[in-house]
Amino acid sequence: MNAPPAIRPGIEAIPAEWLAGQRVGLVAHPASLTSAGRHSATCLRDSGVQLVALFGPEHGFFGRGGAGEQIADVSHADWHLPIFSLYGATRAPTPAMLDRLDVVIFDLQTIACRAYTYGSTLRLLMEACAAHGKTLVVADRPDPLMLTPPDGPMLEPACASFVGLVPAPFCYGMTAAETAIHMRHALSLDALDLRVAPCPGLSRRLDLRSIFPSWTAPSPAILALENALCFPLTVLFEALPLIDHARGTPLAFRRIGSVHADLSQLDLPPFPGLHVSPCEYPDRHGAILRGLAFEVRDPSAFCPAAAAWALIAALERHLGPALWKFPGTRPGFYTQLWGTSRPAPPWPAGPLRPSLY
Repeated sequence: MNAPPAIRPGIEAIPAEWLAGQRVGLVAHPASLTSAGRHSATCLRDSGVQLVALFGPEHGFFGRGGAGEQIADVSHADWHLPIFSLYGATRAPTPAMLDRLDVVIFDLQTIACRAYTYGSTLRLLMEACAAHGKTLVVADRPDPLMLTPPDGPMLEPACASFVGLVPAPFCYGMTAAETAIHMRHALSLDALDLRVAPCPGLSRRLDLRSIFPSWTAPSPAILALENALCFPLTVLFEALPLIDHARGTPLAFRRIGSVHADLSQLDLPPFPGLHVSPCEYPDRHGAILRGLAFEVRDPSAFCPAAAAWALIAALERHLGPALWKFPGTRPGFYTQLWGTSRPAPPWPAGPLRPSLY
């Protein structure tokens, strides 16, 4: 039996004529690697592309910024190119930045959950390129949630924020290129010259371990594929500080606990595709917490938003008003993370997602 073809990132499949003679900018981070492990920026420069500017999303082009940390513009020490931050003074490229360019390439490893901000960066980039007549090339990559059915509430425009700008369900199951195609239609960006470079060899008929034989962290807390799969399940605890979700440890998003309560016997319903077990783990300060461990065993059966809603409901029953009255709790941010003021299921079906694979 023949082995399936190796999956290659879209950056390796951009037609040369799209970039020939063009001034090119690249949105990238440390996970923007070719199948040979070379950074996309190096690959473009070595192939003769006129790379004139680099852009970094949240955490920065070099991936060194913490969650929510503002990143400043800098210059590349060796290439003397500007590295513009899209998570500092501006979240979208400015007209002055785009004046340098003819084409922008978006090449980020995404997670198809609205609260993961690279989708927001893609939307703002699309809108800016449409407004200023620039070509946008989305170099696609596999997404950890691409086998997971769309799940959760649609974005409510009044609750849109940088942690929720993709007009789709909370978990939307699309790769970056599929998301771009969806948003071009949903946002009526007919003026945008959008071009997508799909990943050769990628198919939703493959299992996730075949799609991701290796992993490079796209942000400091997503150290492994398992962190990415659990991200939509526990990211809402960013707004509920009574609950630790292992941020600052290699188990980020894969555990919950609290120094104020034993959560190991929380009364939860069964969750399709998700294994939940009692555990003990150290938080970022070294305190041993009794809580729960999460493992996504079947991504195609996993319903992250439904499980997150049931988990928070169980915590409300277990902890009472303390969950929402703990110092530092941010109800407004919680609403922004969900992207709606009415997150209760059942959720109406979102639009059909485009499929390249």
